[in-house]
Amino acid sequence: KIKYPLTSYNDLMFLVPEGWKPGDPTLPEFLIFFDDIQDSIAAVNALQMCLPHAHRAKIAWFNSDMTMDYKETQVTHLCTGEIWGLCTMESFGMGMDVPDIAIVIQWRATCQLIQLWQ
Repeated sequence: KIKYPLTSYNDLMFLVPEGWKPGDPTLPEFLIFFDDIQDSIAAVNALQMCLPHAHRAKIAWFNSDMTMDYKETQVTHLCTGEIWGLCTMESFGMGMDVPDIAIVIQWRATCQLIQLWQ
């Protein structure tokens, strides 16, 4: 449910508990799908600010501008728990089989239900 202005990412902040610190339980693995690359990067920046500096790389963006090597590495890190979440585009979900994802979010859904189902 949307509580905050769409110009902020406050509705995503539930993903990083306030005051999270090393030693606390790790975050549930998540994927957030965006319609715009710059929007996904801005969301990552907002979420990372909620984490201690040494843990900010545990939330990353993933899009078509990245190299294939980078994308393969990020998926591997997500599957092994080295990163906790990716802010990505619709194309990430095509043909991907990533186990143990606890939360999937479509940010500002502008598509039809059939597209979300895929």
